[in-house]
Amino acid sequence: MNSKFKEALTYSLRLLSRKDYTEKELVFKLNRRFPEIDCEKVIKYLKENGYLSDYRTGFNYAVAKMEKGWGRRKIRFYMRQKGISEEVADRIIMEIEFDYSFIKKTLEKRFGKNLKLQKDKVIRFLQQRGFSFTEIHNLISGKI
Repeated sequence: MNSKFKEALTYSLRLLSRKDYTEKELVFKLNRRFPEIDCEKVIKYLKENGYLSDYRTGFNYAVAKMEKGWGRRKIRFYMRQKGISEEVADRIIMEIEFDYSFIKKTLEKRFGKNLKLQKDKVIRFLQQRGFSFTEIHNLISGKI
């Protein structure tokens, strides 16, 4: 291993010790800091040794955003923006047990107990949060 590779690997490990990064994000950071090295070797090493995982990063991201009241569509869209593949994003969305208590609290705080009185506003709010029409209907009618 040459010194630039070790330096890039140390830099990557330092970044990953603070927060999870997707492969795309880490490649961007490595290319910006070390334009002269082949960052694919560093990425390969990190993946083989379990330091870098798009699935783990995406799963943690999805859970965090679900707790903020985001819907599946919005979470999936932003995971794709972060560089997580479509297959991995779909798998995460299907595997995650979606908890609607976070959005229910937000709706109650913002619109009060009776959501049907402000139905149009609630629908727009939930659409912006990435919820499907079925989920919106179920939330408004109290089925969820």
